[in-house]
Amino acid sequence: MKFRFGAAALAFFPLCAAWADAPAPPPDTCRLTTTEHFIGAKAISQVRRAVQQIARPNPVRWITPGQPITLDFSARRLNVILDESGRIAAMRCG
Repeated sequence: MKFRFGAAALAFFPLCAAWADAPAPPPDTCRLTTTEHFIGAKAISQVRRAVQQIARPNPVRWITPGQPITLDFSARRLNVILDESGRIAAMRCG
C-alpha cells in the first residue's frame, strides 16, 4: 500500500513549524487563573472580598461600564470588568 501526500498535506507542514515557534503564554502575574471562575457572578460584597482575598497581595481594579480608567499597565493588577447589571463580564491582567 502506497501512502501519498497531497498538496493539502504538504501545505500543512509549514504551519506545524510556525506553531513550534509560537511564544509561550504569559505567566499568570495577577492570579487570573485562580479568580476567573467568578466570571458571571454578581459583584456583591462577598464576591468582591473573595476575589480580593484570592488575588492578594496583587491590586484589584473594578471597572464599571463607562468608568474612565488610566491606561497604565501593571502586570500584577487584576482588572475585573463588570457589565451593566453588575455581573463580572471579564477579567484580565493589566
